[in-house]
Amino acid sequence: MLTIIPFLSFLLFSVAYPLCFWLSFKDPLKNNFHHFHIGLPCVTAGLSILGLYWLHGPIEVFIPAVIWFFLFLVLVYEYWNKKTVNAVVISVLCGLGVKVYILCHSYLLGWDFYGIISCILGGLILACAFYAMNLGHWYLNVHGLPLGHLERATIALGVLLALRLVWDVSMFASSAVMFNGEWRTIIFFVSRLEGIFLFLAFFFGTLFPLASIYFVWGTLKAKSTQSATGILYVLLSALLIGDIAYKYYLLNYHLAF
Repeated sequence: MLTIIPFLSFLLFSVAYPLCFWLSFKDPLKNNFHHFHIGLPCVTAGLSILGLYWLHGPIEVFIPAVIWFFLFLVLVYEYWNKKTVNAVVISVLCGLGVKVYILCHSYLLGWDFYGIISCILGGLILACAFYAMNLGHWYLNVHGLPLGHLERATIALGVLLALRLVWDVSMFASSAVMFNGEWRTIIFFVSRLEGIFLFLAFFFGTLFPLASIYFVWGTLKAKSTQSATGILYVLLSALLIGDIAYKYYLLNYHLAF
């Protein structure tokens, strides 16, 4: 489990993070902004390949993953010396990455449609939060940058968190869990010691970050990008705690929150 959770997180981050270029595709950020933002997911993709090898991934999973990583390296090489990245091209790569993730998820946890959707949504949220935080730092280095870039990232993160809230509430209402040899409701499960941390996952992974978006937006309206970046730091830390807890319950109890 200590290997599977970071493996899934790194892989999902590598797949989802490049999609953040769509947030500024009409007015791409210059001054080599894209270097870090294509280099980082490429590194985590490489770590994912190592993790898959460590987990003894079968050849029918390992080969597509290696091909995807190789294409990622080609994309980084192709766009490194250009002004920006083509969002359409990188989205095609992300689509292949989704296929690789589904293969890896099915190998490690079995085919689980709801679990796959939940993990992909969680990966998009983490990627968007990390992008927004790094974008906040960019405002400290490049003066006069329009606030629209960070505002769009904040809105996108808020929408994704709202979707996560709806998803979590529906799962709480409709899911059941095998506990001590019997199918139990989620309400019963969280009243026991084994399930009480699911509330913490819900708080740190959904409620607290969603509430924090309000304060991020308020500081942006006051044109205080430094304060917004500080709040995004805290928000991202909470999301990391929640993501680990969510994946723990997915691995151990097959709960797709």
